[in-house]
Amino acid sequence: MSKSVFALAIEPLTIAFTTTGRKAYDVMLWIAQRHPATPDGGYSSPVSDILRGYGSSTKASERVQRYIEQMVQTTVVWRPLAASDSGTLHLEGFEPAASPAVKDEARTFPLLAEARLYIRGGEAWVTWYYPPSIKEQLLSPERWAQIELKSIARLSTYTGVALYEICARYKDSPGGLTSKHDPDFWTRVLREGGGSKPREFRKFKNELLMPAIAQINEVTEIFIEPIEHGNKLEQRTLQFRVFRKTKEIERVPDAADVTLVLRAAKMGVRESDLDALTLKYGALKVTEGLDAMEAQINDTSETKILNRGAYLKAVLTNRFPDGGVPEPLSAEELRPLQKVDPRVEQQALIDAWRANRQKQIRAEFTALPEGEKVRWIDQAAPTILQSALSTPGVRRRVAEHDWESPLISRVVLDVYATARHGAGWKDPSEIDLVMFSVAEARQK
Repeated sequence: MSKSVFALAIEPLTIAFTTTGRKAYDVMLWIAQRHPATPDGGYSSPVSDILRGYGSSTKASERVQRYIEQMVQTTVVWRPLAASDSGTLHLEGFEPAASPAVKDEARTFPLLAEARLYIRGGEAWVTWYYPPSIKEQLLSPERWAQIELKSIARLSTYTGVALYEICARYKDSPGGLTSKHDPDFWTRVLREGGGSKPREFRKFKNELLMPAIAQINEVTEIFIEPIEHGNKLEQRTLQFRVFRKTKEIERVPDAADVTLVLRAAKMGVRESDLDALTLKYGALKVTEGLDAMEAQINDTSETKILNRGAYLKAVLTNRFPDGGVPEPLSAEELRPLQKVDPRVEQQALIDAWRANRQKQIRAEFTALPEGEKVRWIDQAAPTILQSALSTPGVRRRVAEHDWESPLISRVVLDVYATARHGAGWKDPSEIDLVMFSVAEARQK
């Protein structure tokens, strides 16, 4: 997706712009760039093409309506990333800077001018309209950054999404360096905003910026590193060095996944609280915490949970201690939790190890020369063709040495891994599990 450079560094003013909301906005922009406008200048799409992972259609419509309303109500300041951007956004009603001495010019716009949610053929649809003065810059930008929606979908925090979009502009630039800005600039454009006072940069850096950089480097097509300019007593400016990784991820747009968000909202946990807990503990652990809280909510005892966000935080702190001492909650907020069955935790660890092992084997096989891949596919072919699941389509893919199909890759990777690593390649030892558990803990 080509995203205008003027839409990268934005500071939400009126309300906090959530992670999922910004992802959905990018997907809607991608759709608008590839489909013609309606006769009245809007852009239409089924809701399912934008967001996935919800429950009933009624609840989905309510949830999507909240994100759409958020885009219409969110007024943002678009801040120039580079000196060359200042004064170059010539839009209706906004004249260029009167004097070359005017620097760091900022422009204020809503994200959407109007949006309509409705039902068509039993399916939820949305039609949206961009502000006229910025429509052309968004849909046909003169200067743009190449954004990979697949990368955005893999990022779990607002800071990660915002920083990735900014740095993606420089991934093909010869120098690979963003412009220098003071810490206040970065805290404003890399956070949800909403008018709240920016956090002290030291805390922002440790709690949000560095985890976001680590995740970008792990799951996207770029690698970034911060470069700080200043002394130990005063940090004056910060910029980022950007590298494009050798092998890019496939350019396939993905919808914003709101499964966890919807479930938490249904149980009374605010999205901002969920984002903070997901950043600290990861989606899998937060899901486990929601499981425990749901069991407590469904309990018929008289003890009720008054503060759902605090309860979820306490569950995660108790189950996954990080060295800190959790603050005790009142009896009205929570009651003691039942202990988790050790056998369940052990099986969950084994399943996580096997999933990680499968990823390692797939990456190892993908890196093989094409000729060697063909040899392994041919070796696995008899097992595939004799399977009850063999179909004309499967047989054609085998003949074409197309191993990416799940039915084919499962057998090919098993044959390859068994020959290279032994029959027990997917059966972890106790030492394997201990080392994996330690590695996981260090990543959190």
